[in-house]
Amino acid sequence: MVEPTSTPSLLEPFGPEHSSHFVVFAPGDQGRLSDSAPSAIAAGLAKAGIHGIRFAFPPCDGKDGALRDALLAERIREAARLRAPSERLVLAGLSRGARVSAALAAELGAVGLVGFGYPFHARNNPDPNGRVEALAALPVPALIIQGTRDSHGNQEQIKGYNLPAHIRMHWLVDANHALHPRVRSGHTQEAQLAKAADVAATFIRNLI
Repeated sequence: MVEPTSTPSLLEPFGPEHSSHFVVFAPGDQGRLSDSAPSAIAAGLAKAGIHGIRFAFPPCDGKDGALRDALLAERIREAARLRAPSERLVLAGLSRGARVSAALAAELGAVGLVGFGYPFHARNNPDPNGRVEALAALPVPALIIQGTRDSHGNQEQIKGYNLPAHIRMHWLVDANHALHPRVRSGHTQEAQLAKAADVAATFIRNLI
C-alpha cells in the first residue's frame, strides 16, 4: 500500500493581502516552488495585484494516481481556508493541479478556475476518458491557458471538443505541456507567461 510521508506542505503567499480575489494555485505532479513556469505565473499575478497562495506537490511515495489526487485535493482545501472572508475564491493549477482544482470548484465555493496546461487526456493516449465532459460541467467560468502542442491536449484536438462558452481558451504558440515554446518558434516562455498572467489577472478581476 502506498502511504504519504508526514512532511507538511509548504505554502507560499503572493500578491497584496486582502484583494478582491484569493487564488489557490495548485502545482503539477511533483511540482516544486522553485519551478520556473508556476513561479513566473505567480509573480505576474502578484504584479497585477492578485492575492494568492501556492505550494509544492505533497510528498508521496509511489505512483498511485488516486492517492496523488487525494493528497493534492487536501492541500487545496488547506490553502483555501486561508483566504479572508471578503475575498472571492479562485482555484488555479498547473496540469494535475488544474484538473483536481476543477473537481473541487463547487465544494469550495470558488467563483472561477484558471488552468495552465490542462490535462485533457493522458500522455500518449488521445482518449479524454470523461475529462472533457467533467470540465464542460464545471459550474463556474474557466480560463484554460494551453500550449498549442501540449501532449495532454493540443490545439487541434481541443478544437474538436466543442467546449461550452464559459470555458475560455488562451493559446501559447508552440508551447508544450511544460509551457515551453521551442527556440525556433521565435517565442520565449518568459514573454508568453507574462502575457498569460496578464490575461489571467483580467479574467480573475472580472469574476463575481
